[in-house]
Amino acid sequence: MLSIIVIGKNEAAHLPDCFSSIKRACSGIPHEIIYVDSGSTDESLSIASQFARCCLVADPNPTPGLGRRIGSEEAKGEWLLFLDGDMRLENGFLEQAFAAADRTGSAAITGIRHDIYYQAGKKVSENANYFHCITARAAIEFGGALLIRREALTTSLGWSSDTIACEENELHSRLIKYHLHVLELPVPMIIHSDAVQQNRSALSILLNRRHLGQGEAFRCAIAKGSLGAYLRFNCIWFLFYLFDVLSIILLLCVHWLGLPLFCFFQALQLGYYMKRKIIRRYVSQKLFFFYFPAGCLTYHKRSLDYTVLTEGAN
Repeated sequence: MLSIIVIGKNEAAHLPDCFSSIKRACSGIPHEIIYVDSGSTDESLSIASQFARCCLVADPNPTPGLGRRIGSEEAKGEWLLFLDGDMRLENGFLEQAFAAADRTGSAAITGIRHDIYYQAGKKVSENANYFHCITARAAIEFGGALLIRREALTTSLGWSSDTIACEENELHSRLIKYHLHVLELPVPMIIHSDAVQQNRSALSILLNRRHLGQGEAFRCAIAKGSLGAYLRFNCIWFLFYLFDVLSIILLLCVHWLGLPLFCFFQALQLGYYMKRKIIRRYVSQKLFFFYFPAGCLTYHKRSLDYTVLTEGAN
């Protein structure tokens, strides 16, 4: 059986489309739907109860990883499909994913993510292939949408519940540590609706708490005994981080050497990300320099308690 775990908070506008897409895509496939809510103040739980068995997270400061972990504990299926409440599942993906899993023995499968960006209810832009997948490959990364064998998730110690962001990255490193590779298929998997905030200042972007995620994920990896795997998986990030630290130290101590080294390291990083057409990562890398130590300090444990709302349908 397949268990579909949907997480969300205040996603009432998207949940009807999300659950309807699941029903269409899972036609003929034995399945259950579990919705994990992180304290919505809108009609999310009322809507979800028409489609799914609902769980309510108890922790007042929940994380996406916490919702997914709770959902996986409630699930009964041999395969688990994780989705966010603002995603729609594409028809045909599951059939092709299961066929590929039978062929390759893959522990987990992901596919093409199509992002549509809205502002004030109007579509302003889109990215039809967010991770630039054009051929079947070992996934470089994956977002909140993942199809995984229960056994693989258990072996890799499951979702981390304590990091505000980057929980997918941290799980991915543990899957690889246990030789449980994620197969990425050039097959449409989800459509993701992403709201673009109006009049958002540069300061609010810079101060977004999600930037703490990489540092918190680093602490999660330590807690789970998988620091080596995490560092290997993120070696470029940490190598560039060390470059920045070294060049700034030299800039402060040996001015004539520090400045050219600083410029060289920045050009090296910028060229690396431009070549891979992920220039946004260069900006993330600079934010990482400041937020990584802060993330290590803000890491803290979340409660795994939750309430099952038995009135939900399945």
